[in-house]
Amino acid sequence: MTQSSMANISLKENERIDELIREQLQIIQSRDYFTFSVDAILLADFINVAKSKPQRIIDFCTGNGVIPLLLSHKTNNSIEGIDIQPSLVDMAQRSVALNQLEHQIHILQMDIKDLKKPATLYDIVSCNPPYFLVEDSEKAHHITSHAIARHEIHLSLEDWVAKAALLLRDKGKLFFVHRPNRLDDIMETLNKYYFSIHRLQFIHPKEGKNANGMLVEAIYRGGKRGVKVLPPIVVHDADNQYTKEMKAIYFGE
Repeated sequence: MTQSSMANISLKENERIDELIREQLQIIQSRDYFTFSVDAILLADFINVAKSKPQRIIDFCTGNGVIPLLLSHKTNNSIEGIDIQPSLVDMAQRSVALNQLEHQIHILQMDIKDLKKPATLYDIVSCNPPYFLVEDSEKAHHITSHAIARHEIHLSLEDWVAKAALLLRDKGKLFFVHRPNRLDDIMETLNKYYFSIHRLQFIHPKEGKNANGMLVEAIYRGGKRGVKVLPPIVVHDADNQYTKEMKAIYFGE
């Protein structure tokens, strides 16, 4: 990255620049908004993209653009990202410029529910969605950026699965991260919109602890071929340090 590109990027109050170490990229984050978590890092690593074979790729709920940034390290294809929150979109766009990736990554502010069927269908949809149901109307009245990112206030499970089905070509792939306690809802919704799960990988905080996350690859109208359950990812060892696998994903060690 050149000094001139750094000079053209201005940070707003409470913003900072963090490193995506393995990919040698930088990302703007703010303590006023939901910052990326290990889930986003693991999802980007889980997604299979072609290096040079033409593919259309779109990332739902892109937030500050972490997944498009990470995917740019794996493919030469253009990547789109969309998010409903203008401030996060602005942050993501400045991170794209910071890394001089405007030719490859395009971030748009819009509601996923407003998406229409495109003339050219997509090959890949990725999503790090809100995980939690809004259990009562009182919670919905306290809407913050963090709540929108974590709770199904503006976007439900069915909303984004239905839009992925609308955008994807036959045998196109949907990649996402979610919580295991929603697995029954997820399978029912995927089946409703003609997706079949192809790969499933559980995320465990420590060895011997219950899974608290899962990575899913689903194929649109791809036929039932059986689910591949991959070896689990264990995030921390007994000393609360990243495991060897996590160090490889984060740091390229």
